[in-house]
Amino acid sequence: MQNSNIKANKFQDFLTANQITCFGVQAINDELHTVIFRTNLEIGGQQLPVMFVTDDTLHTPLQVRVVPAVAQEASSSGLFAYINELNRTYKSFKYFISEDDALILDVCLTAVPEQFEPQLVNLTLDVILRHLQDEYPVLMRKIWADTAQN
Repeated sequence: MQNSNIKANKFQDFLTANQITCFGVQAINDELHTVIFRTNLEIGGQQLPVMFVTDDTLHTPLQVRVVPAVAQEASSSGLFAYINELNRTYKSFKYFISEDDALILDVCLTAVPEQFEPQLVNLTLDVILRHLQDEYPVLMRKIWADTAQN
């Protein structure tokens, strides 16, 4: 899959060299040469979708869709407070509620394409995996508690 997206090529080479086969790849064919890598993290018996976007810019976002849809009732009280607490605690990633009411964990890695290090993506995914193994049950309890109260 060699194209003019340097970061995508480096990441694909890293995946091949390490025999990592769990990523799907989608080339967008736009002016930024965007290539999206998708996989899932298994957390608490759930498959959480992961999207990693490479292009010609400095920014390389990595997102995990933690909860596909948060009920409006749940997003209005205890969950928001807990998300804000997590956002104050963790420097490397942030949570937000998307336009379609999904709870997203977001990381933005920065590097000029020529200095992009795919090992950092792997390390970041490991950190996120460990974090979600601890926090996912807490987040779900808060969502269920808020939904049950409303």
